[in-house]
Amino acid sequence: MTITRRALPAAAALLALALAACSSSGGTVDTSSAPAPSAPSTALTTSAPPTSAPTSSSPSTPAGTSATTTSSPTTSPVPSTPLRTVTVTGATNVSYVVKVWATRRDTTCHDHAYGQPIITFLTQHPCSGMTRSLATTTVGGRAVGLSIVTTSFVGTAKNPYAYASAFRVLVDKDGTGSIDDLLRDGYRLPSGPTQVPSPDAFACLIQDNGVSIYDMWYLDGPTPENTKPLETLAQDIFLQV
Repeated sequence: MTITRRALPAAAALLALALAACSSSGGTVDTSSAPAPSAPSTALTTSAPPTSAPTSSSPSTPAGTSATTTSSPTTSPVPSTPLRTVTVTGATNVSYVVKVWATRRDTTCHDHAYGQPIITFLTQHPCSGMTRSLATTTVGGRAVGLSIVTTSFVGTAKNPYAYASAFRVLVDKDGTGSIDDLLRDGYRLPSGPTQVPSPDAFACLIQDNGVSIYDMWYLDGPTPENTKPLETLAQDIFLQV
């Protein structure tokens, strides 16, 4: 496995990993009990709009990037029970009980992104849809929040993985932007911040033509930059949650 790192747009540590097995589409999407904020007509799954009022402002955008062009999100009700619970044992033989609290699937990526380089890339090379989730688990006895974004790209005839690799390289650079996590779109965990904190732990992992983006943070205190336990968490649950 090869891991690359970069600083996040908000000074967080970033990580990239190349693997060589399985599809990147992950598990079956379940949105049956996840209230969703107002969404573009391209979304594959929808539910009744949240009852709370729109937030007063959109999440802040890292310096040097452009904000997403989607409308300001509304805030969904805080879930009382997880959509599903998955127990994963990773390559390091560490087991994690991962609770997934919100999941959303969309057919497009460019209209759920920020940072002009990323928006331009996703416009020129559309993704094949994406799944975004919010989850929690425990690492070393500490509660952890996770944002997981999984997407894929159709490459060229000569190189079917070309655009997935190019996207991973771009998202792994400082100041280029990324795809909106579900906190940005108004979804919430039962406890924790209303936006991904800075710094957090970041990992961008690739398998064939699929790319998964992980943001991870401790829920009981600050998250050190480049914290190894959370980097290992992303590797261990890759393609399993």
